Amino acid sequence: MKAKDRLGTLLSLLGAVLGIVGTYLIFLNWYTPALTAEAAEPGCEILLKYLMPALSDFGILAGVLYAVSAYGFFTAAGWAFPVVVIANVLALQGSWFINVPFMAAGMPPVYFIIFWPNLILYFLLMKLVGGVSWSRTLLGLVSGMAFIFCFMNGVASMSRIITIGAHIFVAVQRLNWVASLGWGVATVGILLRPKEWTRVLGLAAGSLELVVGIPLAISTTIGLGRFSLFSLGPIFSLLLVVLFVWPNVWQRLTQSSDKGRLVTQAA
Repeated sequence: MKAKDRLGTLLSLLGAVLGIVGTYLIFLNWYTPALTAEAAEPGCEILLKYLMPALSDFGILAGVLYAVSAYGFFTAAGWAFPVVVIANVLALQGSWFINVPFMAAGMPPVYFIIFWPNLILYFLLMKLVGGVSWSRTLLGLVSGMAFIFCFMNGVASMSRIITIGAHIFVAVQRLNWVASLGWGVATVGILLRPKEWTRVLGLAAGSLELVVGIPLAISTTIGLGRFSLFSLGPIFSLLLVVLFVWPNVWQRLTQSSDKGRLVTQAA
């Protein structure tokens, strides 16, 4: 077994423990306190009641994929690294946003216990196991954060629909999730094998988030009288759209050999 495969096996097993054991322990010990906590902001109790089980699904699924990738690394299978990338992206998604309603309800952000180790695993897997360049590693990190923040906007909009019912939330709620899905797929593509379709998908996801996220950010910032977390999705999407809109910049960041063609035509 090569050194990279041994390291991949160990890191994947650690991710599996975080995803399966860690998620179970946190959920079983904190779900009841989350349901009875007095939220500082309206809608937090709704998020904790329904979002915590949903994101626990992300965490456990990520743990299972980590375990499968550990087997793949142990047997030196070529599919091990793609599987561990998907596992890591899901683990980070499942362990970040849930901390926001936890803190708003006056409880400790316990899911950071899973998030921060997975963020460290991200860099170790990309650099030491996958040999991914720093430019792609950082670009994938930024697009992964856009994946998280767009998902967050969709969930928080649903909460506001229930508690406030303002039409702006009804208008944009679902499309934030569409943008999030686009960024999630683009993130995996960037980290594994960036192609022209990855750039186009990122442009589409980012443009969609700008269209639905900017009005949401403006509305909530005015309503709150302070910076709104709804602004993070559009901010990260804008940064990525600026990078993606220039093909030469994309090629320098990703070392992609595609020259602006979605389909290579035979001569």
